[in-house]
Amino acid sequence: MLERLLRWKIPLIIILVLVLVGTIHYTSIRRPDITRLEGILRDVLSPFQWSFSRIGGFFQHQVAEVNRWRGLKERNLELEERVSQLEAEVFALRNHRRENEWLREALDFRDEGEYELLVAEVIGRSPSQWESTIVVNKGQAHGVVSGMAVVTNAGIVGTVINSSNYTSTVLLIVDAQSATGGLVQATGDLVLVEGGQMGQTTLAAKPLSRDTKVEVGDVIVTSGLSRIYPKNLPIGEVVAVESRQYDLSFSAVVDPFVDFTRLEYVLIVMPQEES
Repeated sequence: MLERLLRWKIPLIIILVLVLVGTIHYTSIRRPDITRLEGILRDVLSPFQWSFSRIGGFFQHQVAEVNRWRGLKERNLELEERVSQLEAEVFALRNHRRENEWLREALDFRDEGEYELLVAEVIGRSPSQWESTIVVNKGQAHGVVSGMAVVTNAGIVGTVINSSNYTSTVLLIVDAQSATGGLVQATGDLVLVEGGQMGQTTLAAKPLSRDTKVEVGDVIVTSGLSRIYPKNLPIGEVVAVESRQYDLSFSAVVDPFVDFTRLEYVLIVMPQEES
């Protein structure tokens, strides 16, 4: 039996090859009509083909949506990072512009004066409500010592009370311990300007003579009689005049020209070199 099968093996293979070649040749020729068997097979298989096509299209659509969403998420992260960078750049540019404007005004003010000024940045403030001081980033290494005047282009700020190598503490003129010699710019009458008024936001100008006259709107400047402040530096403007007992004296409320809550840079008046 086995020998018989082996004997017919080669002829059977040849016949199957011929049938396969013939089928391929027959089906590869364009025909206007198909056989009944082909039609039945197509009709039977068409629902399955439709289902597979729809399922395949659905998954292709989902994969495309996932890829699109992933791309949008990555793009959104890139845009958010770019926006953060631009906001930081705008913030830095605004700071630089403000600093440049202040320094330009300070340079103009220094050129107009007859004394040497050292630019210093405010790096700290006193946390105490009983003392009004600031800390600046210039000290003994820059030639700053106690007793030096500190000003801005708007007016006087205070006095250096102590210093280290690279920092100095400045007592503001609005502090209760501060007293400055001043004069009424319009009349030249001398007054004593003291701090510690109205929560350390205003100054008090007290007359040094019975004949001193001060009116609302008068500008108070430094008298130049002390070694601390040069003469004619602006201090503030008189906003009120309060009479004292029996109208024999008065105290003028002075609004300082310097905004002490927004100090960023100051100018330290350096001693003039002797020629």
